[in-house]
Amino acid sequence: MSMTKNNRSLATRRALTKAALHLFAEKPYAEVSLLEITERAGQKNRNALQYHFGSKRALFEQILLSHADEIDTLRQQLIDALPQQNTVSVEVAIDIYLEPFLQYTRRSQNGRLYAKFLAHFLRTPERVEKVLNPDIPMSTPPSSLAQVLISISPALTPEERDQLLFVSNAMMIYSVDNLVRAEEQNILALDSPMGRHILRTLHTSLVALWTL
Repeated sequence: MSMTKNNRSLATRRALTKAALHLFAEKPYAEVSLLEITERAGQKNRNALQYHFGSKRALFEQILLSHADEIDTLRQQLIDALPQQNTVSVEVAIDIYLEPFLQYTRRSQNGRLYAKFLAHFLRTPERVEKVLNPDIPMSTPPSSLAQVLISISPALTPEERDQLLFVSNAMMIYSVDNLVRAEEQNILALDSPMGRHILRTLHTSLVALWTL
């Protein structure tokens, strides 16, 4: 009985999470209602979201962080593969920053939805926290994205680095969001020659931004 109840609870949480991801990808946070999420998830109990997540904001944060964690895992694999040295080129640092996000958002429909979700998030006054901006541990060689970014911008203050990272996130997220929408409208495919050219140009722009 308990296992069946747990399975139902897990299924409900997954349905609510899936519905919320779709809705937050379609429109800004403030325009998505609790009722819309529960109805799209096929839940007859209008209090299901509050019961399982506490609030719309808590569900939003969980979606944001769960996808970010998957991208961070991909990034860490690249960081772990770095040679044991104290310096990283700007080009390599941007590869570590950009490529996992591109890989994640291009490989599945959920990844594409997440790119659209983040684009709305950046435009949301109620931003719950900075996007993809990890805590900054101090270790050598680099053991995190934050440390990699410190290694290529040692003269910057933490505030200045955060400013660059915010602009970088906006460039990356809006570019991928626009490409996803262009693909949905059959304008171009993400993996077409033009799509790849646009992504290479994004990489070049980010390298220029972090070349100080």
